Amino acid sequence: MANFLTKLKLIYLPFLIIVLLVISIYSFLNWLLIIKEQLPLNQELINFWLPIGFSILSVAIWLRPRVKLLSLKTKKDNLPFLYYFVAAGAIFVSTITTQEYLLTATGELTSLQNISQLNTAHVTKYYHLKNHFIDKKHIAVHYRTEVSGRSSEHLTFFIDVACPILSDSISKNSIPVAWLGTEYSKTISNNLNVEEKKSYSKEFAQDVNEEFKNQNLNYFTYLDRVGYTSKQRGFIAGIKASNMYNGDTPVIMEAKTTSFEDRNGDKLQWIFYSFGIGAGIWLIMIAIPKLNRAELKKYTPRSWQADITAFFRPFAGMKWADTGIITILIGVNVLIFIIMVFAGLGVISFDTADLYKWGASYGPAVKSGEWWRLITCMFLHDGLMHLLMNMFGLILVAAFLKSVLGNFKMGVAYFICGLLASLASIWWHPAIVSIGASGAIFGLYGVAIALLTTNKTGEGNKKGVLLSFLFFVGINLLFGLLGNADNAAHIGGLISGLIMGYILYFFIAAPKPPRKKRIKIKQEIIAPDTEQTAEQV
Repeated sequence: MANFLTKLKLIYLPFLIIVLLVISIYSFLNWLLIIKEQLPLNQELINFWLPIGFSILSVAIWLRPRVKLLSLKTKKDNLPFLYYFVAAGAIFVSTITTQEYLLTATGELTSLQNISQLNTAHVTKYYHLKNHFIDKKHIAVHYRTEVSGRSSEHLTFFIDVACPILSDSISKNSIPVAWLGTEYSKTISNNLNVEEKKSYSKEFAQDVNEEFKNQNLNYFTYLDRVGYTSKQRGFIAGIKASNMYNGDTPVIMEAKTTSFEDRNGDKLQWIFYSFGIGAGIWLIMIAIPKLNRAELKKYTPRSWQADITAFFRPFAGMKWADTGIITILIGVNVLIFIIMVFAGLGVISFDTADLYKWGASYGPAVKSGEWWRLITCMFLHDGLMHLLMNMFGLILVAAFLKSVLGNFKMGVAYFICGLLASLASIWWHPAIVSIGASGAIFGLYGVAIALLTTNKTGEGNKKGVLLSFLFFVGINLLFGLLGNADNAAHIGGLISGLIMGYILYFFIAAPKPPRKKRIKIKQEIIAPDTEQTAEQV
């Protein structure tokens, strides 16, 4: 019983405090900055990804030192990770549910006589129109695609249709004050060939056209103002391409056919359900294992501020020698991704048109003089999973090459291989939009594989490292054939890396053999114990 009370005090109670603090503080900031002050930030980031990030960070800072008090050792040592995952999941599920409820519950309903009063009315999330007419003849259409899945195995077609919202059917040719947005989507396998994808795309467009004709868009109870999401960007792109765009940022609305009082659904209940389920599972999980007595004796309760300081202390003490060029490259890749997310371009995936604007490689553009795209494309990624997989591969090979090449040579190899990989992609695919650091990363793997076949990498487990790198390269090339990856860039980077590896061979000093230490044995002459000898005789 005493052990269980100790667990409640040192582990369970801090968990409950962390959950409540993350939910309350994050919800208050979301309400103050995004909902009330209308900061133009990506809604998907605010309501989903940031809660996940803050939940993981809070577990790493405050709960991880306390989980160490439990005896969770196994052969694979994976139980602590399970505890961290469950704790973070319990926090971010409750936080995300709260944000969804907050978004709908705090939205005010403004009643307008007609849409022309929108510019003079107070900006709110919901609107009720007494008189309205949806013009289905002067529409704006935007077609876009998104790739998703761990290995880019899903391809989703989107057709965003925006119709002018008018006061009546008489004013059809006037510039609309707001637009009614309707999104249609269909997901297929990304492993299909080009002709099959085109066939599905054409079939989808025909189905949408038929559905749109038969859809009564004038029937709705209220309108929901669309926030900063990928859906909104699709509608705006279509409107800007139409002849009814006046240069201002269009106001996009979505039709809601349910009553305004039912807009929250059962979100409020699920806040308490998710909190209760998470708290219950965590209580069971900490009740099962025993306390680690050795860790408990060393454990000293610290303030919340001290936990933050202890978590960030190792990062503050890192020097250039510990970080180097690879940390800079990872930082630049992640920073550009974060900037694109906050710019409202997406999280899971980005639109191809946006990637082109940000510097993706495209054959015709490069040939017309935009050569800088060969470099900028190396720092762009089409989504979160693409970024994470590339950075994981970069860390893996850099850990080996750092001790062999050093920061400067490794950085030079990265850029040269990335540049040659971009050129190989344009040569093989003259008219596709290409992005990603994988060409440069494959180049580093080529350098590593080349050096592992020489005498410049020492002895050790050379065969095991070489086989693991060959397996990594082979499996990624295979996924490239099955998925939507640019294997031309991968192979171009790999071959250029192999060549560069053998060139760098002549600029690397051979590792010094380990020095053999001479062991001196001190001999001592011990006089016999005469008394003991006499007794033994």
